[in-house]
Amino acid sequence: MRRAATDTAGGSAAGAGTAVVEASGESGASDEAGTYAIAGARIFDGTSMLGTGHVVIAGGRIVEVSTSGHAPSGMPVHDGGGATLMPGLIDAHMHYLGPPRTDGPRFGVTTEISLVDDPATQQDKERLRRSFAPSPLPSLWSAGWRATVPGGWGSDGAPNVPVLRDGDDPAAFVADRLAEGSDIIKLALEDIGLDGEPIPVLSAAQINGLVAAATRAGVPSVAHVSKVSLARTAIEAGVTGLAHVPVDVELDPDFLDLVRNSGAFVTPTLTLMSALSAADDPARAAVTADPRVAPYLSSGQRDLLGSPWGFEDRGRLKSAARNVALLHGAGVPIVVGTDSGVPGVAHGVSMIVELELLVGAGLSPSAALTAATSAPADFYRLPGRGRIERGHRADLLLVHGDPTRDITAMRDVAAIWRNGARVGRAA
Repeated sequence: MRRAATDTAGGSAAGAGTAVVEASGESGASDEAGTYAIAGARIFDGTSMLGTGHVVIAGGRIVEVSTSGHAPSGMPVHDGGGATLMPGLIDAHMHYLGPPRTDGPRFGVTTEISLVDDPATQQDKERLRRSFAPSPLPSLWSAGWRATVPGGWGSDGAPNVPVLRDGDDPAAFVADRLAEGSDIIKLALEDIGLDGEPIPVLSAAQINGLVAAATRAGVPSVAHVSKVSLARTAIEAGVTGLAHVPVDVELDPDFLDLVRNSGAFVTPTLTLMSALSAADDPARAAVTADPRVAPYLSSGQRDLLGSPWGFEDRGRLKSAARNVALLHGAGVPIVVGTDSGVPGVAHGVSMIVELELLVGAGLSPSAALTAATSAPADFYRLPGRGRIERGHRADLLLVHGDPTRDITAMRDVAAIWRNGARVGRAA
């Protein structure tokens, strides 16, 4: 995987005298003044646990990371003793269909990747993601409209949804999406509708043309897919990743070798699979009923979490978890995404559910956290995000306990910073 570029490197800080600010409360906004340190916490840098140390933030950037010595004097210090500091989380598969964009950051999701949206609603995203000003909103990258065919998956999502017709040039379709502001090209590869009836789907030639055009343009391409046969076509075309894990059959060694050798990632969206498997969804209930989580849920989050699909597919989560275990065991990179914005899956809080389900499927807690931080930053080319590293953006999450040993510690948030400024947690 390629390393994500930093925004710009910051300077150092020093002085005399130190003020200590508790990191676990809603007060202590002195960090918004500019320079401060978070000290005494274990530091998970996005790939591994560095040990206990301190991180200095100035101007919304990380300017020092150290596991030796004391934090520089002359600045406020947030006491992270007993807690773990990590990069802000990246939800690599979500949608905005109405809930406020503040829901994600209140649970530590500081960057979001929308894999379908109306480009007209996201015109300000580039300015906002370049800014280092305090913000309650996450950085956003988006795919805009998906590539689909008339009558295909998502073709009826809005009156102005573009479709790829027979004879249309896939390269022109990609160029149109990029001109609208899309950062990613998403392909809808589903030949069965939600009602179980067959629907049209992109042909192999169209898939090859779309992926080739995205590659030439230097942007990632991802495929919505639930069947192994269509996933194979996408991987053979050179797609950057799969937006779901295939669930129709158990993955065989040939397919696992194909995906691993391609370098593609898979975003399992086990939270969605869990919501589809059972209306009462025990995985979701365990998180949302936890007193460390429940007080921070907004009404919008509760509404989404309580929205039914109208049917249950009780084998879907089991099939998905089995195939995630096979992919992970084969060395295929996993990237975390929730599909939040659809029934049963809510922004921010569902990242906690996803991490727990991934660990249940066989990932170590550290591997799951990597899949939610540095891995999506690398694959989606998100500069300055996904790592605690000098010069990177100060999007940070502090949780009580050690989530590299017990992933349920992610339920117990101590503090969140976005562009170096504290994020309030009140719903």
